[in-house]
Amino acid sequence: MKRKGMRGMIFYVVVVLVLLGFLLAGWLATATATQDSRLLPIIMYHDVVPDGEQLDEYTVSATQLEEDLAALAREGWQTVRLSEVIDFVQNGATLPEKPVLLVFDDGYDSVLTQVLPLLEKYDARAVVSVIGARAQGLADGCDTSRQYMDWDALSQALASGRIEMQSHSAQLHVFRARKGLQQLPDETEEAYAKMLLADMNQMDAWSEDAGVTMIKSFAYPYGFVEPLADSLMRKQGYEATMTSEPHVNRIERNPDCLYRLGRFNRSGCMQTDALLKWLTP
Repeated sequence: MKRKGMRGMIFYVVVVLVLLGFLLAGWLATATATQDSRLLPIIMYHDVVPDGEQLDEYTVSATQLEEDLAALAREGWQTVRLSEVIDFVQNGATLPEKPVLLVFDDGYDSVLTQVLPLLEKYDARAVVSVIGARAQGLADGCDTSRQYMDWDALSQALASGRIEMQSHSAQLHVFRARKGLQQLPDETEEAYAKMLLADMNQMDAWSEDAGVTMIKSFAYPYGFVEPLADSLMRKQGYEATMTSEPHVNRIERNPDCLYRLGRFNRSGCMQTDALLKWLTP
């Protein structure tokens, strides 16, 4: 009887240990999944102007930008470099618990005059989406009503250590028959691939001649996504792409998560409190 009782007790102990093992494994899996992923909001800015100038959907004031940076820091958000996000995905590097990525599209002069001083003040980082034609000073149908950084100015911004550069196309940030990178209705896949490859090669040549390092990442002009472009960019070694779709991104140890990243456009017609509400889904 004693042996049977002892056997029964051992059996129940084994069952309990097995159950505890399953529970521990589940907890560890959940913890690991949490550690291996992050929610990443991306805030997209365009031009930043001194206080008192006209604001619009794509123009914010320096005070608005400073209010954003102060609020982000107060709420525990930490600005990160795009290269850090890519390193997290591809190489298992770390990211803060509440990362946020700031992107300044088009490469306005205000990056040097208005943005960089505030990045230094708040110990923040950002990415600039460069339009090659504007850096070259070409009048090719692109908007030339505002002032854009040339390659020398872009090099100065890069030297700050707070700013990285990504491509916004060489000469495709136009809204004509072809809207950004979109394929034309009667254009073959072969013709489209030749056109896009030529633009990517042109951007590479300009940036290399200027000595400006560009991350292999691409921001779709006007947010117009083209399925053919996705595969072509991957073949050319692009590690990330960005759209203008407003959603928070889940970043995991899977390179696929870096393509078609969503971004929130920071309008000059909104308040910082409204911006903060976007960041947590």
